[in-house]
Amino acid sequence: MDTVEIYLYGHLLGVFLMLAAAGISTASGITVARTTSANVALMLLKLMRFSEYVVTSAGTILVVVFGILLIGETDYSMSDAWISAAFTLLIVVLAIDHGYLMPQAKKGVRMAEALGDAPVSKELSDHLNKPLTVVAGILLDVSFLVFLWLMIVKPGA
Repeated sequence: MDTVEIYLYGHLLGVFLMLAAAGISTASGITVARTTSANVALMLLKLMRFSEYVVTSAGTILVVVFGILLIGETDYSMSDAWISAAFTLLIVVLAIDHGYLMPQAKKGVRMAEALGDAPVSKELSDHLNKPLTVVAGILLDVSFLVFLWLMIVKPGA
């Protein structure tokens, strides 16, 4: 196994971690918006926050570190349009995820904790089903298709 293959496997491990976190967060987000139990909502919101903060962050670090190492070992350059687009998209995705969605989930955790064993309140339900939050989640899922396209097609390379 040569250096490029090791870097590629490290990069792909990061991608799989990010995809796993996206799957967990998407499934949790869809489910939490439909649950009637505050305890279930609390558990799902905590799962979502853990997957995003821990698994997405670990995956992002691996993707970036091994991606940069791959660039150094191949004929690609950081100035290639598809690589620049991928880094820009990654920053936007992390801003939406950690800057908007995770604070929304944290607020949902506090609301669900306050309800205890009670059913989901109208306020919590409204909070969990905000159109902006739903759109942000969909954008994150679509972004993975864009990442995949950028990595496979490598437009301009």
